[in-house]
Amino acid sequence: MLHKKESVFGVKNTNENAALAVGFVLILFVIVFTLLRDNSFSTSNKSKLQSSDPASKQTTAAYKTISASELNKKILISTNKDDITLLDIRPFEAYIAEHIMDAINIPLDEFPIDSKINAHSLVVIIGADNADKDIATAIEKLEQENYKNNIMLAGGMTSWKQFIGATVTYGDPKSFVDQSKVSYLDPEELNAALTQKVPVYIIDVRSSEDYAAGHITGAKNISIDELEKRRNEISEKKIVVVGANELQEFQASVQMYDMLLVSPYVMRTAMPGWKDKGFTLVK
Repeated sequence: MLHKKESVFGVKNTNENAALAVGFVLILFVIVFTLLRDNSFSTSNKSKLQSSDPASKQTTAAYKTISASELNKKILISTNKDDITLLDIRPFEAYIAEHIMDAINIPLDEFPIDSKINAHSLVVIIGADNADKDIATAIEKLEQENYKNNIMLAGGMTSWKQFIGATVTYGDPKSFVDQSKVSYLDPEELNAALTQKVPVYIIDVRSSEDYAAGHITGAKNISIDELEKRRNEISEKKIVVVGANELQEFQASVQMYDMLLVSPYVMRTAMPGWKDKGFTLVK
């Protein structure tokens, strides 16, 4: 019985050793396979990344670039606006929808630049992203016009919105975000405040011609087209915006919020509504 027991234990030990050996070989195989696969994938993936966006690679390699954060720092510490020119070469529709504050929009079809920008400033070319083919063309055309101090915003507007976020938007009435930037009041409320001599800061965003034809007492005229350029003239935080129509008022109010973080009030029914009520106008 003892011999049989030893034999049984002997067979059992042999099987265990064989299983361990097979398991060890399998583990080694898995490790080697994984290492080879990862190395192959890494090489392949690296190759794909290098070749998948030739426009991006060519653009960033061929020209000087500045990151969104670096550009933002330059803008903040600059004491002279003429030192930096932000040249947005995207189509007008893209620019008006959203752009970096103080950026000048000159699409390629409006080149040559001539004297539209300061030839002695640092010109930062802003495209949609690194793959924007218009960037290379714009830089070549600028150099042909002897604008030599050129640099491109790496990643274009896509990068700026991702890392900085601060932009001037045109104002979309259907946007919940844009609607949250403004408040509303009725002409009667504004008239009551003026009658009671309550201090009210009114910005009339109509054209100078419409303003001259008749405006609310005390209203300051800054047309919607000049808001960005003349934003520093707006010193108050609570503003009533009046205009030719509610859409114009709304868009002007959104732009003021984006630029100055003010709290604009849009007057319902705009200036036509004010006139219909028979409220006072001055010339």
